[in-house]
Amino acid sequence: MYRYNLSPIEDVSTDWLRSHLRQVLEEVRYHGARYAVLRRGKPVAGLVPISEARALFEATRADRAYRDQHRELLRRDEDRLRQAVADTGEADYRSMQGLR
Repeated sequence: MYRYNLSPIEDVSTDWLRSHLRQVLEEVRYHGARYAVLRRGKPVAGLVPISEARALFEATRADRAYRDQHRELLRRDEDRLRQAVADTGEADYRSMQGLR
């Protein structure tokens, strides 16, 4: 089980990362350091320990599955409601026409 790391994320430029990659990877691997990689001052990627990356991936996948299930249940509910309205409308029409 992964325990969330609350340590700050350090910003590093791509140029600095290129020249210090070995050091950064050791910090990430052995000390759990986390980095935001900036390109032209804007974040483009993150470097985190593999356990954190896997945990985030699994959490995202589980959340996506939940959202898909929820969306499907809502769609089914809407279909049932539409059918109930149609059935009620048809019953009302028949009763008004005396066609029961």
